[in-house]
Amino acid sequence: MEESLIWTEGATKIYNPRLPDEMVALDKASITIRQGQVTVLKGPSGSGKTSLLSIIGCMSRPTAGRVVVKGKDVAKLPERFLTGIRRNTFGFIFQQFNLIREVSVQENVALPFYPMKTGFTEIRERVDRMLDQFGILAKKNLKVKKLSGGEQQRVAIARALINDPEIIIADEPTAHLDQALAEDLVKILDGFRREGRTIVIATHDPFIFESNFVDRTISMRNGQIERVSER
Repeated sequence: MEESLIWTEGATKIYNPRLPDEMVALDKASITIRQGQVTVLKGPSGSGKTSLLSIIGCMSRPTAGRVVVKGKDVAKLPERFLTGIRRNTFGFIFQQFNLIREVSVQENVALPFYPMKTGFTEIRERVDRMLDQFGILAKKNLKVKKLSGGEQQRVAIARALINDPEIIIADEPTAHLDQALAEDLVKILDGFRREGRTIVIATHDPFIFESNFVDRTISMRNGQIERVSER
C-alpha cells in the first residue's frame, strides 16, 4: 500500500473571521495524499480546492485542523520552517504565473536555485534543457512581459519543475495552454509520476481529471469533500 505522504484532519480555512464579510473557504476537510500518486482536487469555482491546495503546499495556514507533510505537523510551524519545506519539497505551478515580468525567461526559471549552492554552469544547462522541452529556448533572454500568456505559463511550469521536486503542486495548470501544450504537460507530469513523484492538481478541466494518469479524484463543493474516487 502507498505511504501517506500528506494528510489533513478537519482542515478549515476562514477568511475575515468574526467580521461581516467572513467566508468559510474550507470546511473540515480530511484527506490523504499517497506517495507516488496523482491526486486531483476537482470542483467548480469557489468549491475550496485552491484553498486546500494552498494549505497542502504550506503556502497558507489552516484556521483550524491538522496538516501533516512527510510526518511533520506543519499547521503551526514558524514561517522560517515552512519556507524550507516549500523550497526543498514542492514545485509549484500557479494559475496566475507569479513570474517577475521585468527580468528574463531564464532568470525566472532559475529562481529556485538561488538559495542553493548549485554551480552557474549546471544551472544554465538545466534551464536550457527545460526551456527546450517546452519549446521556448529561443526566447530565454526576453523579458517575461514580452511573452504571450501561453508562453508565460510554460515559463511558470518550467520553473516549477527545474528543481526536480518530490511533490508537484499545480493550480489550474492548463488554464492558459492550448490542447497540444496541455497534452505535453500531462506527458511530462506522467513521467514524473512514473519516477515515483507525487502530484496534486486543483482543476475543473475535464482533460486533466479524466486523464488516465490520474490515480485519485477528490470532488469538492462549498468547501467540503463530496466524494473520493479511485482509479
